[in-house]
Amino acid sequence: ETCCVVGNYYSLKAQHERAVLYFRRALRLDRTCLSAWTLMGHEYIEMKNTAAAIEAYRRAVDVNGRDYRAWYGLGQTYEILNMYFYALYYYRKAAVLRPRDARMWIAIAQCYEKLNRDDDAIKGYERAAQHDDQEGHALLKLARLHRGRASHDEAFACYAHYARLHNDTDAADLGDATAEALLYLATAHKKSERYDEAQQCLGRLLDYPGPEKLEAQAMLREIRA
Repeated sequence: ETCCVVGNYYSLKAQHERAVLYFRRALRLDRTCLSAWTLMGHEYIEMKNTAAAIEAYRRAVDVNGRDYRAWYGLGQTYEILNMYFYALYYYRKAAVLRPRDARMWIAIAQCYEKLNRDDDAIKGYERAAQHDDQEGHALLKLARLHRGRASHDEAFACYAHYARLHNDTDAADLGDATAEALLYLATAHKKSERYDEAQQCLGRLLDYPGPEKLEAQAMLREIRA
């Protein structure tokens, strides 16, 4: 246990080789130390040693097949290798163990996106959105997928929900995704002649440093003309 604590310390300091050294010491003392195998897998991912990461995560699964972290780690490793069918298999294993964890469903949906299976990706992101996706990552992905399919009502609903999640953010601190959502909403409101709602969205973009600020200014001039 002490070796794992020291390994974690070095991991936080991004000294990954040294972290691995201490996790190996922990395993010399106890070959069934689940945390050491899993954490060592994480370190190998940071070191871009995918083969060693897979071996470590597999050992962790052998120790305890009910721990989602090793299954999720295997999914991440195969995703890094662009082996999306393998990644899906392991992410699904993790999702069975953590069905209410949005991260599991986002990972699954992202693999489906890479495989151009947008219908399945949408289902995955919808599951994620139902389960404590506090930052709205799944909502943003859903909005973009619907937008790409010209499903504008669905895209509008997702962008609106995403914008509400970030409603308390100061204009100067808006992220690119929130600016994207506000501009889409403003455009839709303007098209439907809901000018007050459009101006509310555009007003939040006036202190934003990105190109959306210029688009917002131009749109406001059009509305007020």
